Amino acid sequence: MRTITKMITLPTGEGKKEFRLTKLDAFSGARLLKLLAGAETEDLQELLLGLPEAELEALMRTCLRSVEVMLPAGPVRALEDGCWGVPELEYDGWTCLRLTMEVIQWTMDGFFPGSSPGS
Repeated sequence: MRTITKMITLPTGEGKKEFRLTKLDAFSGARLLKLLAGAETEDLQELLLGLPEAELEALMRTCLRSVEVMLPAGPVRALEDGCWGVPELEYDGWTCLRLTMEVIQWTMDGFFPGSSPGS
């Protein structure tokens, strides 16, 4: 069976938080592949920060919908239907950008044998 989720821990303003990432679905993954194929850089952070604002926001929204924050009461989606599941993430741009990069890397992992997107 294919593994489509993984756990990561990232530093946040309040210490560290655990997140569960789910690979993007086939349609979102294909759009991501199209974006990466046309990139002039292999550095993922450089690629994201070079995107027009609307494209960056759309990509971040797509990726953050596949992230869950692990809380004591159970997992909560970082972003669902345009609403923040964990309000403090709305004001934590660095964590959201990092989560976006992690989802992209996780989604593309194994897609290109012998290589992975830059970080």
